[in-house]
Amino acid sequence: MSTKTQVRPARTNEREAQREATQSRILDAAIPLFAQRGFSGASVSDVARACGAPVPLIMYHFKSKQGVWEAAVERLYARVNAKLQDEMAALEGLSGLPFYKAAIRAHIATLAAYPEHMRLLLQEGAERTPRLEWLIAHHQKPLNDLIISLISAAQGEGLIAQGDPEHLKFVLSGAFSLPIVLAPEYEILTGKNPIEPSQIEAHIDACLELILKA
Repeated sequence: MSTKTQVRPARTNEREAQREATQSRILDAAIPLFAQRGFSGASVSDVARACGAPVPLIMYHFKSKQGVWEAAVERLYARVNAKLQDEMAALEGLSGLPFYKAAIRAHIATLAAYPEHMRLLLQEGAERTPRLEWLIAHHQKPLNDLIISLISAAQGEGLIAQGDPEHLKFVLSGAFSLPIVLAPEYEILTGKNPIEPSQIEAHIDACLELILKA
C-alpha cells in the first residue's frame, strides 16, 4: 500500500513535467511565427511543423488556434516583464539624468532581448480587433502606463521634450524599437546586424543623445 502511495505521485509529477515540456516546445515555436506573420498568417499547421508536434496534440493542449496565440502572448510577456524588471533594478538609488539614461537603456535592452514583442504589436496593432483589445487589456497596458509615467516625470524635471506623454510614448517606442524590429531591412541597408551587442550599445547612445536634454 505504501509503495503504491509513493509511486503514484512520482508518476503524476513525471506526466506533469512532460505536459509542461510539450507546451513549452509548442509555444516557443508559436511565438516567432505569430510575431513574423501575425495571427492570420500563422497556422496551427505552421506551429506543428516548427515544433515537431502533431496538430491534434497542439489542439489537445490549447483547444484552438486562439488558445495557442493567447498562451504564446502570455509566455512572451512573462519573459519581457521579467527581463525589464531585472534591467530596471539598475535604477535603484539613481535620480535625475542618470536615472532616465538607465531607464532608456533598460527598455532598449529588453526590446533587443525579445524583438518578437514589438513585432507582435506591429502585427496586431494595425487593425482594431477583439484580439488586440485583449492583448492591450491583459498585457500591454501596464507597460504602456510605466513608460508614460517615466515620460511625465522626465518632463517635470525638464529632461525631455514637452508634449502629450501618450503621444510621445509612441514616438519613443518607434525610436527605441525600429532598428530591432526591422533588423533584416537594417542589415541589408547598412551591412550591420542591429541586434549585436556593439550595435545595441550604439543604438542606446544614439537614443540618449536624441531624447534626453543633458
